[in-house]
Amino acid sequence: MKTTHLICLTSILLLFGCGKKKYDNDASAVWNYKIETAFDEMTNISDQAITGNMVYYKMGEVVFASPGQDVNVLKTPCNVLITLDTTVSPKVLTVDYGNSNCTCNDGKTRRGKIITTFTGAYASPGTVITHTTDNYYVNDIKYDGTKTVTNVGLNNNGQPHFNVQINGTATMTTGEVVQYTSSRIRTWTQGYATLLNYMDDEYDITGTTNATYSSGGGYSSQTITPIHLKVGCAFPVSGKLAITPSSKPVRTIDYGSGTCDYTFTVTVNGYTFTIN
Repeated sequence: MKTTHLICLTSILLLFGCGKKKYDNDASAVWNYKIETAFDEMTNISDQAITGNMVYYKMGEVVFASPGQDVNVLKTPCNVLITLDTTVSPKVLTVDYGNSNCTCNDGKTRRGKIITTFTGAYASPGTVITHTTDNYYVNDIKYDGTKTVTNVGLNNNGQPHFNVQINGTATMTTGEVVQYTSSRIRTWTQGYATLLNYMDDEYDITGTTNATYSSGGGYSSQTITPIHLKVGCAFPVSGKLAITPSSKPVRTIDYGSGTCDYTFTVTVNGYTFTIN
């Protein structure tokens, strides 16, 4: 399985009204970033867990268990327990962070389990990979639901592409529950001919998301131009995304023209701000 990072980073946006500055304190952009990133990381985590090379997403040691083995004997605080069962179909991979928070190498705390089933290799047409959660938390935000990645073969340009569906909830530390759905197409634009070198991989992401809040309201988002990602850069390098909160103006996020500079612009009501 190969993967990429989809990061929709935004911030509180500064608006102008009646000649004075005021803050738009709508949380949709921030929550969209947190939720999309957490679900995207599930694929990253399972990719690394297959080989045990959990560079970014581990706390202490990585420990492998056999299916049916007494995991309570193996699991100690701040290690990651991995179980891979290839005797069933589809195959099942379980990543267990335990019941207590520990800080991973990427600076985030995690606890709980990610359970992944896969019918074949990531690069094989027809492969279906499904991630589900079991009492899973990132930075004390609880994520429930499923993410399904389906390899739908080659597009008209001869590039592998994938249908990515997310249906889940995020329970924020404030108690707010966000019901979240996402429908995306991920196109593998570079690197699919060199399967052993994932660092040259590049992807285009298109699609939509919708979210509703337990307290009322919500938001939607849609790509305007494909969000382009390079595995060697932990941030989108180009593309545009529109986020529309309930009863708030549309905010357009522009990730630039291809440079990995961790800079983007946000346009709201005709005003454009550079974030870096």
